[in-house]
Amino acid sequence: MKKIYGLLLIGLLFFVSCDEQLEPFTPGALNEDLAFKRTADLQRMLNSAMLNMTNREEYVFSSVFTDEVGMGFNNGGQGLRSEYVFIQTPIDFGPTTIYAAAYAGLARLNRVITFAPKIVPVSAADTQLINRAVAEALVLRAICHIKILSYFSPDPKNNAALAGVLSDRIITTSETPQRVTNGAFYTSIHGDLDTAINILATNTAPAYTGATRTYYPSRNLALAMKARAYMLKGDYPNAETFANTVITTSGIGLANTQAEYSAVFHTPNENTGKETIFRLRRTNVQNAQGTNLHNGYVSIRNRRIGGSPFYEMSRSLFNIFQASPTDYRRVTNINLASSLIDPTYTTSPDVRNSDILIMWKHGGDNAVAAGNAYNADFPVSRISEMYFIRAEARVVAGDLPGAGAALKVILDARFPVAQAAPVFGSAQAAWKGILDERRKELSYEGFRFIDLKRLGVLAGASLDRDPSDYASSAWNLPGANPANLPMTSFKFALPIPQDEINANGAIQQNPGY
Repeated sequence: MKKIYGLLLIGLLFFVSCDEQLEPFTPGALNEDLAFKRTADLQRMLNSAMLNMTNREEYVFSSVFTDEVGMGFNNGGQGLRSEYVFIQTPIDFGPTTIYAAAYAGLARLNRVITFAPKIVPVSAADTQLINRAVAEALVLRAICHIKILSYFSPDPKNNAALAGVLSDRIITTSETPQRVTNGAFYTSIHGDLDTAINILATNTAPAYTGATRTYYPSRNLALAMKARAYMLKGDYPNAETFANTVITTSGIGLANTQAEYSAVFHTPNENTGKETIFRLRRTNVQNAQGTNLHNGYVSIRNRRIGGSPFYEMSRSLFNIFQASPTDYRRVTNINLASSLIDPTYTTSPDVRNSDILIMWKHGGDNAVAAGNAYNADFPVSRISEMYFIRAEARVVAGDLPGAGAALKVILDARFPVAQAAPVFGSAQAAWKGILDERRKELSYEGFRFIDLKRLGVLAGASLDRDPSDYASSAWNLPGANPANLPMTSFKFALPIPQDEINANGAIQQNPGY
């Protein structure tokens, strides 16, 4: 962690060192004890942590490495010789960025948690604000650790497998900490979430001025992360318990009209009590081509003309959406009006330019690269995930009709008329059905890579790329037009970044790299 921390902490909102104070001490310089004097200082550091967690690479990497996107007609080489053809090394941008963003957030969150007890509250109300800041930091710390475990552990279900470096305290630049087991990660994750849940259950701090509830960690988010962590571990009785708690007590329901569902992704306005549990907020002043979520897929805007997409919706996913024309997710995910849809794409001599499928989910038509234009938020947790966790738990319990019933709740909300409950003849068929529904519902939200890692073997599934998505004649792909990757591949555990290894030579690399 030495180099990762040393590089990332330069950008702190306050200038603080990784050690307890600056050495040598210069009169007028801030050390951390001086930097954290008021409750407002904690909030600034929390905001800084969330800014660092707002990392589009996990969304884009998951899409490109799997089967959510195909090459765009204006692709300039993005992904062609790396993620899209499954070439992955410790120096690659995707794994390095995912790793660094999580630990940059953790560095700030640990300071909130460490220095909050040293702040002297000015009133009883101030005490509540301090307590809430700690609880929020604990939830966010758990999210960061879940992310590291999900991407970098070879087997999230195995307590003895390695996760990452456990960052549950301030780590100094002189340390060279090692990776610890998943078991240690899960203990920390659930400890943080349990403490946060208890604090938030009785906290009386007033609601944030000018911000809706999904922009800050909440008790609902903590409960949802408990469900997600138990799901990753394969502890489905506990996963189902917490998923059901969120479903029945959060007051958040599924968006059940086209307008409501599209608004979750296409507008800066939130439908109160609908769909979103937590999202990382992006404001207009943060609008920048290098960090916007939609600009991870297109150069300028979500338009065919002048939009310069280097990735488009994969043909395989488009075909799935096209098979259900009334599915609200169809017109939320693809800009039909600006796409060129070639009904003879399988025999087209120029599929690159005849079949152009413009993605639209992140920001809709409002999302542009220009300054102060609409800047799509980063989705982190939605209520639909809880129904999927319930469905998975039902499969493990041997209740295949129950799994179908859980999926039906989502399907009913995504179509204008009630849908038949999926019927599964075997556990493998049920896993495949859940994986397929997650693909449609959670597309481009950073889940697909982890979902294939978790469920691919159980579902008897594989990556689903259409031959047109990897035609060498169109995009000059290297190698042998790779259309697939075994679900047992070591590449479903990302490599520990080379920067980390260079600074901490004893840290363990994942097998295969």
